[in-house]
Amino acid sequence: MSTPFDRPAARPAARAAARSRAERPLDLPARVPVRACTPDRGAAALVTEILALHDALVAAPTLEPGPGTDALFTRLVGLAVVPRPAHVVDAVLADPQLTDRLPDLRARCSAGEYALERAWARRVLAADDPAAALERFPYLQNYRDLTRIEYHAVAGHAPLPPRRALFVGAGPLPLSALLLARYGVAVDAVDVDAEAVALGGAVARALGDDVTVREGDVLHLDDLAGYDLVCVAALVGLDPDAKTAALAHVRARMRPGATVLARSAHSLRGLLYPVLDVAGDGLGGLEPLAVLHPHTDVVNSVVLARVPA
Repeated sequence: MSTPFDRPAARPAARAAARSRAERPLDLPARVPVRACTPDRGAAALVTEILALHDALVAAPTLEPGPGTDALFTRLVGLAVVPRPAHVVDAVLADPQLTDRLPDLRARCSAGEYALERAWARRVLAADDPAAALERFPYLQNYRDLTRIEYHAVAGHAPLPPRRALFVGAGPLPLSALLLARYGVAVDAVDVDAEAVALGGAVARALGDDVTVREGDVLHLDDLAGYDLVCVAALVGLDPDAKTAALAHVRARMRPGATVLARSAHSLRGLLYPVLDVAGDGLGGLEPLAVLHPHTDVVNSVVLARVPA
């Protein structure tokens, strides 16, 4: 039976109505990414605003969901997803002040994302109808869109669609693992954080999904030969060396020919998530297959790679 969680994506008018509902006052205010409506500005003005947003996040007493932090993250995401000329993006990312602050900015975005997912996981678990509660999660359509892109990209680059997958870095609201399972894939999920594992497992059970969530560090995973696909979340390895080490570890424990999907970012979306070096040795010995850069509200890029023979 179809549930609100797995029904097809809404048409634009329905999406607008859903966004309107999501913007109504809630116990846990939604943070909805908004595209900027102003004309493109120069790199200096963008850097100034990004630095001001970082200052505000540093000064914030908490990164838990709330009107103040929601407004800051919404504005940052809005700046990141607007298409801009390459020379503007290059100038922004090359600014020395921003370069110095970028690791901390990404870490705070990671902490804010975790806090948001944790709050919504608890909300879903407390609801009489968990699926209906999850339907109000403000980024649910983004996850649907991203998972659809990823599944069809993997199916199009492999001899057979994936049957068994591991999702690394599932978080307390493991939407990616749950949505992937809706394509008929047997999915296991791991996360290094014990609280995320407890909440994520409970959410999967509450929604009736056959997704196993367990605690585990990517660098401690053992035999992965039984998986057709391993997905590595964008926040697994917040710096290039850590990301490369994670991918190299996964490669060494998968069977030749299996597929690895790593989430990345492009353009100013790199303010929010680490950018994976595909042209160099950032894939940890994996063979690159495809790189997809959405130009919609979907923030993450998708990097597909294969375990060499």
